[in-house]
Amino acid sequence: MPRLVLTGLLALVPALTFGQGFGQGIAKLKKSITLERKLPAAVQLPGDTFAVKVTAANPQYRDVAEKLRQMVETELLRFNTQLSPTDEAPGAVIAVAIGNYNVPPPAATSDPYSTPLSLGNKKNSGTQQPSAYTISGTLAVTYQARTRAGKSLDAEPITVKFTEEVNTVSRTKEFLGKIPHPGKSKQDEESVHTVGDVEQILVSRVADRIAARLVNTDEHVETLLARGALEDYNRYAEAGQWTDFVEKLETMPPLARAEDDAYRLYNIGVGNEALGYKATTPEAARRDFEKAVIDYRKASEANPHEKYFLEPINRIEIALEHYKKLAAAAPVATTKASGAKKK
Repeated sequence: MPRLVLTGLLALVPALTFGQGFGQGIAKLKKSITLERKLPAAVQLPGDTFAVKVTAANPQYRDVAEKLRQMVETELLRFNTQLSPTDEAPGAVIAVAIGNYNVPPPAATSDPYSTPLSLGNKKNSGTQQPSAYTISGTLAVTYQARTRAGKSLDAEPITVKFTEEVNTVSRTKEFLGKIPHPGKSKQDEESVHTVGDVEQILVSRVADRIAARLVNTDEHVETLLARGALEDYNRYAEAGQWTDFVEKLETMPPLARAEDDAYRLYNIGVGNEALGYKATTPEAARRDFEKAVIDYRKASEANPHEKYFLEPINRIEIALEHYKKLAAAAPVATTKASGAKKK
Protein backbone atom coordinates (compact mmCIF):
# COMPACT_ATOMS: atom_id res chain seq x y z
CA MET A 1 0.00 0.00 0.00
CA PRO A 2 2.73 2.57 0.82
CA ARG A 3 4.29 1.84 -2.57
CA LEU A 4 0.99 2.60 -4.34
CA VAL A 5 0.62 5.86 -2.44
CA LEU A 6 4.16 6.87 -3.35
CA THR A 7 3.51 6.08 -7.01
CA GLY A 8 0.43 8.26 -7.00
CA LEU A 9 2.29 11.15 -5.42
CA LEU A 10 5.12 10.91 -7.95
CA ALA A 11 2.60 11.12 -10.76
CA LEU A 12 1.43 14.43 -9.37
CA VAL A 13 4.91 15.92 -8.93
CA PRO A 14 5.13 17.74 -12.31
CA ALA A 15 1.74 19.36 -11.85
CA LEU A 16 2.36 20.31 -8.24
CA THR A 17 5.87 21.57 -8.83
CA PHE A 18 5.58 23.38 -12.12
CA GLY A 19 1.86 24.07 -12.65
CA GLN A 20 0.93 26.00 -15.77
CA GLY A 21 3.81 26.91 -18.06
CA PHE A 22 6.63 25.49 -20.17
CA GLY A 23 8.24 23.19 -17.61
CA GLN A 24 11.20 25.38 -16.71
CA GLY A 25 13.81 23.76 -14.56
CA ILE A 26 13.86 20.32 -16.16
CA ALA A 27 14.59 20.43 -19.88
CA LYS A 28 12.85 17.13 -20.66
CA LEU A 29 9.54 18.55 -19.39
CA LYS A 30 9.50 21.22 -22.10
CA LYS A 31 7.58 20.55 -25.28
CA SER A 32 8.31 22.27 -28.57
CA ILE A 33 6.96 22.26 -32.11
CA THR A 34 8.83 23.14 -35.30
CA LEU A 35 7.27 25.75 -37.57
CA GLU A 36 8.34 26.03 -41.20
CA ARG A 37 8.71 29.78 -41.58
CA LYS A 38 8.54 30.64 -45.27
CA LEU A 39 8.43 34.28 -46.30
CA PRO A 40 8.60 35.26 -50.00
CA ALA A 41 10.57 38.43 -50.71
CA ALA A 42 8.48 41.58 -50.55
CA VAL A 43 10.55 43.28 -53.27
CA GLN A 44 12.70 42.02 -56.13
CA LEU A 45 16.37 43.00 -56.09
CA PRO A 46 17.74 43.95 -59.53
CA GLY A 47 20.65 41.77 -60.59
CA ASP A 48 22.74 39.58 -58.31
CA THR A 49 25.10 42.09 -56.69
CA PHE A 50 24.49 44.37 -53.73
CA ALA A 51 26.18 46.63 -51.22
CA VAL A 52 25.16 47.25 -47.62
CA LYS A 53 25.97 50.68 -46.22
CA VAL A 54 25.23 51.45 -42.56
CA THR A 55 25.81 54.92 -41.15
CA ALA A 56 25.51 56.39 -37.66
CA ALA A 57 25.37 60.10 -36.93
CA ASN A 58 26.53 59.46 -33.37
CA PRO A 59 30.19 58.29 -33.31
CA GLN A 60 29.36 56.06 -30.31
CA TYR A 61 27.18 53.89 -32.58
CA ARG A 62 29.89 53.10 -35.12
CA ASP A 63 30.74 49.67 -33.69
CA VAL A 64 27.04 48.78 -33.78
CA ALA A 65 26.84 50.09 -37.36
CA GLU A 66 29.63 47.78 -38.51
CA LYS A 67 28.07 44.78 -36.76
CA LEU A 68 24.74 45.56 -38.39
CA ARG A 69 26.35 45.87 -41.84
CA GLN A 70 27.99 42.47 -41.46
CA MET A 71 24.80 40.86 -40.13
CA VAL A 72 22.57 42.18 -42.96
CA GLU A 73 25.11 40.99 -45.53
CA THR A 74 25.31 37.57 -43.87
CA GLU A 75 21.53 37.15 -43.75
CA LEU A 76 21.10 38.04 -47.43
CA LEU A 77 23.76 35.54 -48.46
CA ARG A 78 22.37 32.87 -46.16
CA PHE A 79 19.03 32.82 -47.94
CA ASN A 80 20.22 33.61 -51.48
CA THR A 81 23.58 32.12 -52.43
CA GLN A 82 23.30 33.65 -55.92
CA LEU A 83 23.90 37.13 -54.51
CA SER A 84 27.36 38.68 -54.24
CA PRO A 85 28.38 41.69 -52.12
CA THR A 86 30.46 44.32 -53.90
CA ASP A 87 31.33 47.98 -53.60
CA GLU A 88 31.92 48.37 -57.35
CA ALA A 89 28.74 49.22 -59.25
CA PRO A 90 26.35 47.03 -57.19
CA GLY A 91 22.94 46.26 -58.68
CA ALA A 92 21.26 47.30 -55.41
CA VAL A 93 22.27 49.40 -52.43
CA ILE A 94 20.81 48.66 -48.98
CA ALA A 95 21.26 51.83 -46.94
CA VAL A 96 20.66 51.81 -43.19
CA ALA A 97 21.01 54.81 -40.86
CA ILE A 98 21.12 54.27 -37.10
CA GLY A 99 19.08 56.90 -35.30
CA ASN A 100 19.10 55.54 -31.75
CA TYR A 101 20.83 52.76 -29.85
CA ASN A 102 20.42 52.40 -26.12
CA VAL A 103 21.10 49.63 -23.58
CA PRO A 104 20.54 51.24 -20.16
CA PRO A 105 21.62 49.74 -16.81
CA PRO A 106 19.10 47.22 -15.40
CA ALA A 107 16.13 48.94 -13.76
CA ALA A 108 14.71 47.69 -10.46
CA THR A 109 11.17 46.40 -10.84
CA SER A 110 8.49 45.12 -8.53
CA ASP A 111 8.14 41.36 -8.79
CA PRO A 112 5.27 39.84 -6.77
CA TYR A 113 6.61 36.33 -7.48
CA SER A 114 9.96 36.80 -5.78
CA THR A 115 10.96 37.41 -2.17
CA PRO A 116 12.57 40.81 -1.50
CA LEU A 117 16.08 40.51 -0.10
CA SER A 118 17.31 42.30 3.01
CA LEU A 119 20.65 44.05 3.17
CA GLY A 120 23.35 41.87 4.64
CA ASN A 121 24.22 43.91 7.76
CA LYS A 122 22.53 44.23 11.13
CA LYS A 123 22.18 48.00 10.92
CA ASN A 124 19.95 47.76 7.87
CA SER A 125 18.46 44.38 8.72
CA GLY A 126 14.93 44.12 7.37
CA THR A 127 15.41 46.82 4.76
CA GLN A 128 13.85 45.62 1.55
CA GLN A 129 15.77 45.64 -1.72
CA PRO A 130 14.41 45.05 -5.22
CA SER A 131 14.79 41.36 -6.07
CA ALA A 132 13.93 41.72 -9.76
CA TYR A 133 15.43 43.87 -12.49
CA THR A 134 14.45 44.60 -16.07
CA ILE A 135 17.16 44.36 -18.72
CA SER A 136 16.24 46.28 -21.87
CA GLY A 137 17.56 47.75 -25.08
CA THR A 138 16.41 49.67 -28.16
CA LEU A 139 17.76 50.00 -31.70
CA ALA A 140 16.03 52.34 -34.17
CA VAL A 141 17.08 52.68 -37.80
CA THR A 142 15.80 53.90 -41.16
CA TYR A 143 16.22 51.47 -44.01
CA GLN A 144 16.06 51.91 -47.78
CA ALA A 145 16.78 49.59 -50.71
CA ARG A 146 17.45 51.31 -54.02
CA THR A 147 18.81 50.55 -57.47
CA ARG A 148 22.24 51.62 -58.66
CA ALA A 149 20.56 54.57 -60.40
CA GLY A 150 18.95 55.66 -57.14
CA LYS A 151 15.39 54.43 -57.69
CA SER A 152 13.76 53.44 -54.37
CA LEU A 153 12.68 49.79 -54.13
CA ASP A 154 11.65 49.63 -50.50
CA ALA A 155 11.94 51.79 -47.39
CA GLU A 156 10.71 51.90 -43.81
CA PRO A 157 11.73 52.93 -40.30
CA ILE A 158 12.55 49.95 -38.08
CA THR A 159 12.59 49.97 -34.28
CA VAL A 160 13.32 46.82 -32.29
CA LYS A 161 13.30 46.41 -28.54
CA PHE A 162 14.48 43.83 -26.06
CA THR A 163 13.09 43.41 -22.55
CA GLU A 164 13.60 40.67 -20.02
CA GLU A 165 13.00 40.50 -16.30
CA VAL A 166 15.75 38.93 -14.22
CA ASN A 167 14.76 37.56 -10.83
CA THR A 168 18.16 36.45 -9.55
CA VAL A 169 20.34 39.10 -7.99
CA SER A 170 23.56 37.28 -8.96
CA ARG A 171 22.74 37.48 -12.68
CA THR A 172 21.85 41.15 -12.37
CA LYS A 173 25.12 41.91 -10.61
CA GLU A 174 26.94 40.01 -13.35
CA PHE A 175 25.22 42.11 -16.00
CA LEU A 176 25.99 45.34 -14.14
CA GLY A 177 29.61 44.29 -13.81
CA LYS A 178 29.93 43.91 -17.58
CA ILE A 179 28.72 47.37 -18.56
CA PRO A 180 31.86 49.07 -19.94
CA HIS A 181 32.90 52.17 -18.03
CA PRO A 182 34.61 55.19 -19.61
CA GLY A 183 38.32 54.59 -20.04
CA LYS A 184 38.04 50.83 -19.48
CA SER A 185 37.98 48.06 -22.04
CA LYS A 186 35.06 45.68 -22.39
CA GLN A 187 35.26 42.66 -20.16
CA ASP A 188 34.51 39.14 -21.26
CA GLU A 189 30.88 38.93 -22.43
CA GLU A 190 30.30 35.21 -22.87
CA SER A 191 27.61 34.81 -20.20
CA VAL A 192 23.97 35.32 -21.08
CA HIS A 193 22.38 38.77 -21.03
CA THR A 194 25.46 40.94 -20.89
CA VAL A 195 25.41 44.30 -22.67
CA GLY A 196 27.07 42.58 -25.63
CA ASP A 197 24.36 39.92 -25.72
CA VAL A 198 21.58 42.51 -25.80
CA GLU A 199 23.40 44.41 -28.54
CA GLN A 200 23.68 41.22 -30.59
CA ILE A 201 19.96 40.46 -30.16
CA LEU A 202 18.98 43.96 -31.32
CA VAL A 203 21.32 43.90 -34.34
CA SER A 204 20.09 40.42 -35.30
CA ARG A 205 16.44 41.48 -35.13
CA VAL A 206 16.98 44.48 -37.40
CA ALA A 207 18.95 42.34 -39.87
CA ASP A 208 16.15 39.74 -39.88
CA ARG A 209 13.57 42.38 -40.77
CA ILE A 210 15.63 43.76 -43.62
CA ALA A 211 16.55 40.36 -45.06
CA ALA A 212 12.92 39.16 -44.94
CA ARG A 213 11.92 41.98 -47.29
CA LEU A 214 14.67 41.45 -49.85
CA VAL A 215 15.12 37.68 -50.23
CA ASN A 216 12.99 34.55 -49.88
CA THR A 217 13.51 33.19 -46.38
CA ASP A 218 12.87 29.58 -45.46
CA GLU A 219 13.82 28.37 -42.02
CA HIS A 220 12.61 26.04 -39.31
CA VAL A 221 11.75 27.73 -36.01
CA GLU A 222 11.47 25.69 -32.83
CA THR A 223 8.66 27.08 -30.69
CA LEU A 224 7.68 26.05 -27.18
CA LEU A 225 4.16 24.87 -26.41
CA ALA A 226 2.67 25.65 -23.01
CA ARG A 227 1.70 22.60 -20.98
CA GLY A 228 -0.25 21.94 -17.79
CA ALA A 229 -3.99 22.18 -18.36
CA LEU A 230 -3.34 22.65 -22.09
CA GLU A 231 -1.51 19.36 -22.57
CA ASP A 232 -4.45 17.48 -24.10
CA TYR A 233 -4.74 20.07 -26.89
CA ASN A 234 -1.08 19.98 -27.85
CA ARG A 235 -1.63 16.73 -29.77
CA TYR A 236 -3.46 18.75 -32.44
CA ALA A 237 -0.39 20.94 -32.89
CA GLU A 238 1.92 17.93 -33.02
CA ALA A 239 -0.27 16.46 -35.77
CA GLY A 240 -0.25 19.73 -37.72
CA GLN A 241 -4.00 20.19 -37.22
CA TRP A 242 -3.67 23.90 -36.55
CA THR A 243 -7.29 24.91 -37.20
CA ASP A 244 -8.53 22.35 -34.66
CA PHE A 245 -5.77 23.39 -32.24
CA VAL A 246 -6.88 27.04 -32.31
CA GLU A 247 -10.60 26.23 -32.15
CA LYS A 248 -10.21 23.91 -29.14
CA LEU A 249 -8.19 26.49 -27.20
CA GLU A 250 -10.54 29.36 -28.07
CA THR A 251 -13.65 27.45 -27.00
CA MET A 252 -12.26 25.98 -23.77
CA PRO A 253 -13.12 27.91 -20.56
CA PRO A 254 -10.36 30.42 -19.73
CA LEU A 255 -8.14 29.37 -16.83
CA ALA A 256 -9.14 30.96 -13.52
CA ARG A 257 -5.95 32.99 -12.94
CA ALA A 258 -5.02 35.53 -15.61
CA GLU A 259 -1.31 34.65 -15.41
CA ASP A 260 -2.21 30.99 -16.06
CA ASP A 261 -4.63 31.78 -18.87
CA ALA A 262 -1.82 33.72 -20.53
CA TYR A 263 -0.36 30.36 -21.60
CA ARG A 264 -3.62 29.46 -23.35
CA LEU A 265 -3.46 32.78 -25.22
CA TYR A 266 0.17 32.10 -26.10
CA ASN A 267 -0.68 28.68 -27.57
CA ILE A 268 -3.48 30.24 -29.62
CA GLY A 269 -0.88 32.66 -30.96
CA VAL A 270 1.36 29.74 -31.98
CA GLY A 271 -1.59 28.18 -33.82
CA ASN A 272 -2.49 31.37 -35.69
CA GLU A 273 1.16 31.95 -36.59
CA ALA A 274 1.39 28.42 -38.01
CA LEU A 275 -1.79 29.00 -40.04
CA GLY A 276 -0.27 32.20 -41.42
CA TYR A 277 2.78 30.35 -42.75
CA LYS A 278 0.49 27.86 -44.48
CA ALA A 279 -1.89 30.45 -45.98
CA THR A 280 -2.21 30.43 -49.77
CA THR A 281 -2.58 34.21 -50.26
CA PRO A 282 -0.81 37.24 -48.74
CA GLU A 283 -4.14 38.61 -47.48
CA ALA A 284 -5.03 35.38 -45.66
CA ALA A 285 -1.54 35.21 -44.15
CA ARG A 286 -1.80 38.81 -42.98
CA ARG A 287 -5.09 38.09 -41.18
CA ASP A 288 -3.63 35.08 -39.36
CA PHE A 289 -0.51 37.00 -38.36
CA GLU A 290 -2.59 39.92 -37.05
CA LYS A 291 -4.48 37.47 -34.84
CA ALA A 292 -1.21 35.95 -33.64
CA VAL A 293 0.22 39.38 -32.72
CA ILE A 294 -2.89 40.11 -30.64
CA ASP A 295 -2.70 36.71 -28.92
CA TYR A 296 0.99 37.02 -28.06
CA ARG A 297 0.57 40.57 -26.76
CA LYS A 298 -2.41 39.59 -24.60
CA ALA A 299 -0.39 36.71 -23.16
CA SER A 300 2.54 39.01 -22.37
CA GLU A 301 0.26 41.59 -20.74
CA ALA A 302 -1.47 38.96 -18.62
CA ASN A 303 1.84 37.48 -17.45
CA PRO A 304 4.73 39.93 -18.01
CA HIS A 305 7.10 37.73 -16.00
CA GLU A 306 7.14 34.98 -18.64
CA LYS A 307 10.18 35.65 -20.84
CA TYR A 308 9.18 33.09 -23.48
CA PHE A 309 6.24 35.28 -24.52
CA LEU A 310 8.51 38.04 -25.84
CA GLU A 311 10.49 36.48 -28.71
CA PRO A 312 7.43 35.30 -30.70
CA ILE A 313 6.12 38.88 -30.74
CA ASN A 314 9.21 40.08 -32.59
CA ARG A 315 9.15 37.10 -34.94
CA ILE A 316 5.50 37.49 -35.87
CA GLU A 317 5.73 41.27 -36.29
CA ILE A 318 8.42 40.69 -38.95
CA ALA A 319 6.06 38.38 -40.83
CA LEU A 320 3.10 40.74 -40.40
CA GLU A 321 4.92 43.81 -41.76
CA HIS A 322 6.23 41.68 -44.61
CA TYR A 323 2.82 40.39 -45.65
CA LYS A 324 1.18 43.80 -45.32
CA LYS A 325 3.44 44.95 -48.13
CA LEU A 326 2.73 41.84 -50.20
CA ALA A 327 -1.03 42.19 -49.67
CA ALA A 328 -0.90 45.87 -50.67
CA ALA A 329 0.96 45.00 -53.86
CA ALA A 330 -1.38 42.15 -54.84
CA PRO A 331 -4.33 44.27 -56.14
CA VAL A 332 -1.97 46.31 -58.32
CA ALA A 333 -0.60 43.16 -59.93
CA THR A 334 -4.13 41.85 -60.49
CA THR A 335 -5.22 45.10 -62.15
CA LYS A 336 -2.24 45.06 -64.51
CA ALA A 337 -2.95 41.46 -65.45
CA SER A 338 -6.62 42.23 -66.18
CA GLY A 339 -5.63 45.18 -68.34
CA ALA A 340 -3.26 43.03 -70.33
CA LYS A 341 -6.01 40.50 -71.08
CA LYS A 342 -8.42 43.17 -72.37
CA LYS A 343 -5.84 44.34 -74.86
